[in-house]
Amino acid sequence: TDRPVPADYDGDGRADLAVYRDGTWIILRSSNSSVVIQPFGIASDIPVIGDYDGDGKSDLAVYRSGVWYIFQSRTSSLRVESFGTASDRPQPADYDGDNRTDIAVFRPSEGNWFVLRSSDRQFRGVAFGAAGDIPVASLYRY
Repeated sequence: TDRPVPADYDGDGRADLAVYRDGTWIILRSSNSSVVIQPFGIASDIPVIGDYDGDGKSDLAVYRSGVWYIFQSRTSSLRVESFGTASDRPQPADYDGDNRTDIAVFRPSEGNWFVLRSSDRQFRGVAFGAAGDIPVASLYRY
């Protein structure tokens, strides 16, 4: 099953067309119209796009049962973070305004958000929502 994952993977300031298909990323770069096919993840992973290293390029990243696998474009290195549970819903966004995507989850069983801020590696929990809510992340700071 294809999942649309448009983002700026090449750092040119424009979104690139991309899909995540069964553990493979297929990206049409807006900078030069080349196609990149990159295996990263497994079929059951949830793609969690974001610029986790702050270099202006979206990083390939997946969430798997409470573990985040992030291939950082700045260093071409794999970062693995255990954060969340299998039933949590990943909600990456820049919650602290440092121009890097923060690791975050919404726990639908409780209506709680949990954020690992990239600016200071501090953990924040926020009770916002109710059990069964569907989360939507955007440009929030707290």
